[in-house]
Amino acid sequence: MSLSLLLIDDDEALINQFTFALEKDYKILQAKTLEGSFKLIQENSIDIALVDLGLPPYENSYRQGKLIISELLESTQAKIIVLTGQESREYAQELIGMGVFDYLLKPISIPTLITALQRATFFIENEIKKDSNTLELTFDVTLEDGLKGSSDEAQKQMLLKVLKQTGFNINQTAKILGASRENIYYFLKKFNLQRPDV
Repeated sequence: MSLSLLLIDDDEALINQFTFALEKDYKILQAKTLEGSFKLIQENSIDIALVDLGLPPYENSYRQGKLIISELLESTQAKIIVLTGQESREYAQELIGMGVFDYLLKPISIPTLITALQRATFFIENEIKKDSNTLELTFDVTLEDGLKGSSDEAQKQMLLKVLKQTGFNINQTAKILGASRENIYYFLKKFNLQRPDV
């Protein structure tokens, strides 16, 4: 199943870069304005939305992005990933409280973006399969250590829950999370996680 990904950003070069990197795995939709975003939201089924908060004519405020997020939350079940060049912990907390799935700061590397999209995809797939004994995850994270710390803690908790479910089977864990074995080993090392003694 190819998920639809709505990219909303007024930086055409950035949107084209993201599209090139992601079009093999997602059905890409692009919008550069508030009006264009609303049109695509109304005419398409959106699974994931990557939303830049600062759009014309208010590039230095969250106004346009917040309107788009409100429309997505009202009209879709999309996982919303905010992309912004302005770090504000208070605003991040507000958006996450509204229902935003993730919050990423520019500049962002393609591997970091792909990891965020894999997390969103994992949650979507588990919601679809929820009635067939698939793992349901909840997280207890705060933003007191900053956005990066919260993201790391969410990744660690997700990995731990799936590892416990699979009995620490790396192949099964990688398959469930839609990641490579190398990525799982990377996170095991990053979070200093070891197989518990049996």
